[in-house]
Amino acid sequence: MRACLGLLLFLALGCGDAVAPGSDGGSTCSRSADCDDGLFCNGAEACDPDDPGANAEGCIPGEAPPCAERCDEVGDECIGGCTDGDADRDGVDSIACGGDDCDDADPNRFPGNAEVCDAEAHDEDCDPATVGFDIDGDGFVGDRCCNEVDGERTCGRDCDDLSRGAFPGATDSCNGADDDCDGAVDEEATLTFYFDGDGDGFGLADGPEVEESKRPIQACERPDGYALLPGDCNDDNAFAQPGGTERCAPLGDDEDCDGEIDEFGEGAASPAVDLVTYYRDSDFDGWGKVDDVRVSCAPPAGGNWSLFPGDCRDDLAAVNPDALYAREPACPATRLEGDTEIFVMTAYCGGTWECITEFGGCAMPLTEPRFRPVWDLNCDGEVRVQEGACIDGSAAACDVFFLTGSPIDPDDCGQGTGYYANSADCFWDGTACIPDGDGPGTAACR
Repeated sequence: MRACLGLLLFLALGCGDAVAPGSDGGSTCSRSADCDDGLFCNGAEACDPDDPGANAEGCIPGEAPPCAERCDEVGDECIGGCTDGDADRDGVDSIACGGDDCDDADPNRFPGNAEVCDAEAHDEDCDPATVGFDIDGDGFVGDRCCNEVDGERTCGRDCDDLSRGAFPGATDSCNGADDDCDGAVDEEATLTFYFDGDGDGFGLADGPEVEESKRPIQACERPDGYALLPGDCNDDNAFAQPGGTERCAPLGDDEDCDGEIDEFGEGAASPAVDLVTYYRDSDFDGWGKVDDVRVSCAPPAGGNWSLFPGDCRDDLAAVNPDALYAREPACPATRLEGDTEIFVMTAYCGGTWECITEFGGCAMPLTEPRFRPVWDLNCDGEVRVQEGACIDGSAAACDVFFLTGSPIDPDDCGQGTGYYANSADCFWDGTACIPDGDGPGTAACR
């Protein structure tokens, strides 16, 4: 029985290999140690998932038994032919002597040694698949890190191991770098630029109505005449752009690109900022009433409107802030005729103002002077004698009047066409002007 056991301890050189113990095909190896089947004499297993001869776990059976002669499986050693198990004194016995050192002549090459990225393509850990440390932590070792074993060279794949965003399969962006490590720079343009004819920073969005030469383009840098932002509704007007300021433009443009032109008033999302105030001008004298106002971009429909306020009589075109007055002469209060001092007054005689005496009358006698009205023609709150007396100048009977009293309310004594002075035809009773008789003043100046 002992003899039989002894025979089992010495295996022949050509012992077959086996799959790693406990392998169930549920995972892929990451290092050679994951493939170790616990047997010494059948050679060291290797991890190489890319090898066609690897099993489901990525392991390759040992192809080089460690012993040149006899192998002791129990003692994990070769019998005969091994005189120095660790010739390079790196602490690991050679494979020939039952150890794992793949190169017992190189003290810097043994399993478990730290792999270094070096220009000599030196395999420090006896694993050709490990070529160095992943500096930027993106899962790929730099392509300057290589191992060369038996004429076969294995290198990392990261073209820039100092950039976490650069590695094989990364998205190439517009940054002047080879992000996906395919040897080309910025070949996958990621920015869209839009034709911007008016230079306002907004371009034309793509659409069937856009000319072919003005369609968006793909590039990494903004070309001249293009913008990064789309949405311009009028590429011929630099003031028209999304979010612009709506104005009462003379061309009726949509400056804020919201689909509305010159909008204003209640409900307007972005009303024009330069709205105009219009005043109703019923008498067409160019001046409007301050109490009838509209605010808009264009004159309101219906009626006549003016940009100028301040008309105090919008039913009489001759009354407005721009009206002119005739100049009266500066007459003396009295005049001496012989030894008699006679009162002097101003009269409108035959189209001119004259200084006349109470008894002399006009040089050209006209209708018997009775009274004359005074007006606030220029709406400044002061009443003055109006040349022609009647405000519309249509009644000859109003050509000559004498001022004999104080102005009264314009809405009294007829239709309120002005301020009247007391006369034989109208008199002031303390509260109102009362027509008196059928004199020319009463008939003509209503």
